[in-house]
Amino acid sequence: MVNEWMFHLCRNALRLPVGVMVRKVHFDGTENFTKDVPVLLASTHPNSFFDGIIFEHISRRRVYTLARGDAFAKPKANYMLRSMRILPIFRARDADPKTARSGNARTMDELYERFQLKHGILIFPEGEAYPEKAQRSLKKGTGAMAVEMAKRSNYEMDLHVVPTSLNYTDFWPTLQKTVHVTYHKPIPIKEYTDMIKQDEKAFANMVTAKVKEAFDATFVATNGDFTDEKEFVHTMLINENYESIPFKINNRWELDIAKANTMDEGLAAKVRTYQKTTKENGILDSNVGNRGFDYLSAIVAIATLGFSLPIFAIWWVLWKMNDRFITRKYKNIVFRDAVKAGIGLIQSLLLAIGVATLTAIVFPSYWWILLTAGGMYGAICWFRLVYAWPHIWCELKFLSLKDETKNTLLSQRKEIIDALR
Repeated sequence: MVNEWMFHLCRNALRLPVGVMVRKVHFDGTENFTKDVPVLLASTHPNSFFDGIIFEHISRRRVYTLARGDAFAKPKANYMLRSMRILPIFRARDADPKTARSGNARTMDELYERFQLKHGILIFPEGEAYPEKAQRSLKKGTGAMAVEMAKRSNYEMDLHVVPTSLNYTDFWPTLQKTVHVTYHKPIPIKEYTDMIKQDEKAFANMVTAKVKEAFDATFVATNGDFTDEKEFVHTMLINENYESIPFKINNRWELDIAKANTMDEGLAAKVRTYQKTTKENGILDSNVGNRGFDYLSAIVAIATLGFSLPIFAIWWVLWKMNDRFITRKYKNIVFRDAVKAGIGLIQSLLLAIGVATLTAIVFPSYWWILLTAGGMYGAICWFRLVYAWPHIWCELKFLSLKDETKNTLLSQRKEIIDALR
């Protein structure tokens, strides 16, 4: 096994760019991702390598991610990716047949070792990523991998396949997005030993069907009919589950995503009416829904104003340069969020080193440590305030509305929320 020094370095360094790119992370069904058994997470895949960051660096669980094998073609890339807990899985188009077979055989050996240590492995049954709120057809590799692990362990391994939905409010180039992860009821492979022995193909089909059923229940899909209305409802879902202070929110998500996905004309008409009323009055759903305000970030930003605001200004310019570079360099939008996080990591570290060096010169005592940490965190709080400004401004408009108009808005919103319970 490769030394994982790169993972530990990135885990801490990514706190800075992830703090700018992500505002909230919801983890629901955490009881289904238990630590006492090996777990194969079968997740939706809307955002390329950035999806792995959510599980590997934010969930605080030991997770190894399976990624496309061609990314490991060069020795240096192979070493770096493995040291970040990323392992290759070769598809037919990723390499010639001999390389693919040998590469996948090595990966299966590594996965078996990891599962014996009760680690988590992340696989993407869709096989490829695309930044959109839509599902793609599922491959049967999840079931096949479970069969392989069962056979290698002589059917003794208590492997759990956990279907997992991963949602983003927005993709590149939006900052301060919200992420929502749902771990579904596990599929305990050991209980299907007889089925695997009798018909491996039927077992793989069953696993794929259960994963698809889980995705349908909790993955936000806005494609098809009523796309605009579904997007607006997704915003309502986020506002309804918003909590002001915590960055990571566990097991407190309410409302039914499946009902939003299967929206009919009746619900769509209510959404359009509510949209029209909010637009006419120049307010947002967050104002009507009485979404909380992050006072802690505001206090930190203002308290560190003299030091954090200049850092924020420099950081903002760096992010804009980041956007411009990625737009020019990467025509394929699939990898843009992941590349942005990678470049942001380097930019953030250089900025932090620059701030630390400057403060250490001006403040030779240990104050420079506190000022550097306070300045960088205060700058992140300024990002939060800037992206919260539309809500703050529209809140003033909402408070000035007549009671009759407020009651109409509240009533229209309640009808939609009740339909999603």
